[in-house]
Amino acid sequence: MNIRRSGIAALALLLALAAARPAAAAAQARPAPPPEYKQLAAALNTADAAARLEELERIKLAFPDSQYMEVIETYILIAKMELAATLDAVLALQKEALDRGPARLRNPGLVVLMADRLLTHPRLAAFDKARVLEAVAAYRDLAAAAAADPAGYEGVPADQRDYAKAQIKNSMELALARASLNAGDAGRAEASLDAYRRAGGPATGDYLLLLGGLREAAGRVREAYEAYLSAAADDVKDAEVRARALYAKARGRTDGFEAELAAKLKALPFHPEPFKAPAGWKGKAVLAELFTGSECPPCVAADLAFDGLGEVFPAKYAVVLVYHLPIPRPDPMMNPASEARQAYYGVNSTPTVFIDGVRNATGGGSRGMAEGKFSEYRSAIEALLPSDPALRPAVKASLAGDKVRATFDPGQAAPDAAYNLVLVQDVQEHKGGNGVVFHRMVVRDLLEVDPKGDRSAAFDLAASEKATDAYLSAFETSYTRVPGFKWEVRRHQLPRRGLKVVFFVQEKASRRVLNVAVADVE
Repeated sequence: MNIRRSGIAALALLLALAAARPAAAAAQARPAPPPEYKQLAAALNTADAAARLEELERIKLAFPDSQYMEVIETYILIAKMELAATLDAVLALQKEALDRGPARLRNPGLVVLMADRLLTHPRLAAFDKARVLEAVAAYRDLAAAAAADPAGYEGVPADQRDYAKAQIKNSMELALARASLNAGDAGRAEASLDAYRRAGGPATGDYLLLLGGLREAAGRVREAYEAYLSAAADDVKDAEVRARALYAKARGRTDGFEAELAAKLKALPFHPEPFKAPAGWKGKAVLAELFTGSECPPCVAADLAFDGLGEVFPAKYAVVLVYHLPIPRPDPMMNPASEARQAYYGVNSTPTVFIDGVRNATGGGSRGMAEGKFSEYRSAIEALLPSDPALRPAVKASLAGDKVRATFDPGQAAPDAAYNLVLVQDVQEHKGGNGVVFHRMVVRDLLEVDPKGDRSAAFDLAASEKATDAYLSAFETSYTRVPGFKWEVRRHQLPRRGLKVVFFVQEKASRRVLNVAVADVE
């Protein structure tokens, strides 16, 4: 649980509690959120803590039966802690919250929250550093005890509890490392970071920021800079400022820093092993589909993992498609094709992954968790490659004016199958709320074709742009979760270069993808 960016995180939490919207049109048919929803979202995005507290307490009184009462009470506590002038006052508020009953005490997430708010307090610099470290160390022990209590995981599926426990442990090791670094105890901070990594903790932005602080304190400036730069790519607060400062210190200027940060953002945060084709490969290619959103923080790991798949697998072995959805908030890359595919699978959350038409329910994560997701998806793809395909499709595509003409060969006929052509954009540059800048293999249009016809079809780029623009306008007028919502930018325009056409065959009954082919638009 990381509520460092309280307004953004709170709104994401509210949206999750309210249940994800399935699609632009379908969602509008659902009941509107309760009346306190918009008021609460606005309150949580209020920067001034005193004003935020006043509004939260008003909402609590006005809506005593609110389904968001736990959220309201949690953020009232956060505001009070933020306004507390002394360390004693903060610790007293935290003790009161932790002592509020056995059920609350058993909640390990609440203990993580206490440590987090203490270490991100606006007056942290004035607090006794040794006492802060002592408090965080006590919280780590308390969180470990709470995490070991099965009662702390009521409602959590049994197969997810080990993961939840690991998250609690990792969060508290990072908190202890931060408190140790704050107190000047580099040895203890290093030990906590080592324990975090040994336990399988990913190289998240928070970890990299702490690692950079340790390396900078030890005079290892180049290593500190690399850690800060990686943390800045993960959109961690203060990381870019620290990286820029070290860049200027080493070079005497800041010219060139933006280019290095841009290169870091564009590069994968991990180094995958090269792909080795299976011996005796029979022509099977695998289709990997990702439903994501540029405003979805947990989608970052899946987004970058799919980028890795595109880099590692030659197109004749695996093809990726990425559909953008307005989950949890509007995404300007969404379009009718993405919504149609979403409805086909019944997707109502992001990130959601399908490998050859079979759902791969693995969840998401931050930039530092991308390597783990990549390995997961890669293993699923490689397991399917040795199979003997039912057919071997082929496709070619060319551009003439505003028309992309695709010719396709379905190969051997497949009974009761759907034949789909997909127009894909190689890269769309857009920085959404989750910090991802470069979006690859973005689905732009989709056609179901008849293999018994002339085996050709055309995408009209101008018509596609117009249809998507109208779709975005309709969403703008019907979206109810943000009053007066207006797009800041629309991503409906299509480039005339950097396009691909994907052709795949999918069984209608099982939804299993039989095979897939891809071609660059010439």
